[in-house]
Amino acid sequence: RDCGVAPRSIVAVTFTNKAAREMRERLFGRSQEDLAVPLLASWWNVQHEFTVATFHAFCASILRREGSHIGLDRNFVIYDQEDQLALLARSMEAAEIDPKRFSPRSILSAISAAKSKLIDADTFAAGRSSPIEEVIYKVYQRYEDLLHRNNAVDFDDLLINTYSLFRDNGSVLDKYQSRYEHLLIDEFQDTNIAQYAIARQIAAKHRNICVVGDPDQSIYSWRNADIRNIFSFQRDYPEAQVVTLEENYRSTENILEAAHGVISANRKRMDKPLVTQNQRGKPVFVGEAFNPEEEAQQVLREIERLKREEGHSLG
Repeated sequence: RDCGVAPRSIVAVTFTNKAAREMRERLFGRSQEDLAVPLLASWWNVQHEFTVATFHAFCASILRREGSHIGLDRNFVIYDQEDQLALLARSMEAAEIDPKRFSPRSILSAISAAKSKLIDADTFAAGRSSPIEEVIYKVYQRYEDLLHRNNAVDFDDLLINTYSLFRDNGSVLDKYQSRYEHLLIDEFQDTNIAQYAIARQIAAKHRNICVVGDPDQSIYSWRNADIRNIFSFQRDYPEAQVVTLEENYRSTENILEAAHGVISANRKRMDKPLVTQNQRGKPVFVGEAFNPEEEAQQVLREIERLKREEGHSLG
């Protein structure tokens, strides 16, 4: 509406299915009149012209169309974790690795971590320096062979294969760079190295990239999220405007002060003091529990107290 950008020129990606679904609902819940989009036959067209998806779904759609450039059949199967573990068991058997001595889940986690850093089996082989890495490499190699034989990919392959596709096929990369003039990334603090690398590939032509993220809310390191992407972004795009969202609409002053007191112990962060127009509120209660069950009981007792003494509804 304001800049005359066609909907098909915009791609918005995020981290989780839930976030992507909410983005679509917020965007497409608005009427055609609200968006004031002329020249389009119907609102249906607008919805189907926009690309709003998770990183993995976005990459899967690209590989379905372009995977033949890297030897990937367009009808490939995407393995979930259960499929992966079954395949890993076969890989460990083929590599003569004892699953009682080496945890299959730990090896799968190591392979996933490597792929999230764009480290394929050959690159992993070149950098291995310990006995456990030798074990991981043997399994990694056979795991990849079995995936290929089954015309299958895992979730990490959706990323690493898309990166490789763009890296090795200039005409394919140019096609998507030309189409997607504007790239928007939500929950940027949860992206991994591979996701950011793909974003940089697509945005390299127009350099219209907008990311939204809070370094203090990065909780997915166990899924290979890399908080350093936020700092790398400022280095890679020095011309980018930084907008700090400091006003909090949900919490009281006491809650914000307590939260800042906790997070400020982290020295590797961008300091971002939060302010609110809300009242100071009640003091923050700190409860110590000795196990998760006791912690849950504390929460339940507080819910019962709020209902009984202060008249709050469970809603």
